[in-house]
Amino acid sequence: RSVLKSGTFWIVAIAHTGGSMVRSSDRILGTYLRDTSFGTLSENRAGGMAVFLSFGILLGLAVGGNTFTRLNPRSRKRMVSKLYMLAIAACYFLAFLAIPKVRWLLGSPGIVLILQIMAVLVAGFGVAVQCYHIPGLVSMTFGHNKGLYAAYTDGIAYGLGSLVWRVVGNAVKEGNPQGGGWAYGWAAVALIVVLCAVLMVEFMEHYFVFRTNRDRPKGGYETIIFV
Repeated sequence: RSVLKSGTFWIVAIAHTGGSMVRSSDRILGTYLRDTSFGTLSENRAGGMAVFLSFGILLGLAVGGNTFTRLNPRSRKRMVSKLYMLAIAACYFLAFLAIPKVRWLLGSPGIVLILQIMAVLVAGFGVAVQCYHIPGLVSMTFGHNKGLYAAYTDGIAYGLGSLVWRVVGNAVKEGNPQGGGWAYGWAAVALIVVLCAVLMVEFMEHYFVFRTNRDRPKGGYETIIFV
């Protein structure tokens, strides 16, 4: 009950939704890749391509995670902002590659697939720190309730994410999966990540940066726009 009454918990849980949506996109990546391959990719092979999202997350934890732990609070916030920008750009790029005219202009389904896999890797890399480091840091302030905090945070984030995925699924269906439907879907995911990124960066500004007296900014308040 003490966790659910905490404003910090709700802010982080809602902000965590953007990263969790990208993380859970491995469930639909195979379908996306198959639908945008002009029939050249089998269902089994397309499903196996979702593993590249996990590779991107592992790379993000190995590279970005180690860097994150060595930085001061303001530098951490700037790093998280840049990682969000990578993830957002990757989602929009996946939407761009779902447009039939773009795929026809590229001329080769193989080239399209390579670009899509690269975007998936970047998306995974871009949300790794936010998904696994920030909730863990915040959980330390909940003492013996940190286990409940972690469970509730994931539960709320993935619950909200599932609702958004339902909307995305309808957008894909209405727009024709083999046509431009997936462009609308990934654009919607990117928009959610943008909103969650703003919330998470604003939270880090208040919770981490301004709580550290020695790291108070000389120039005043920073938002994600100016990072």
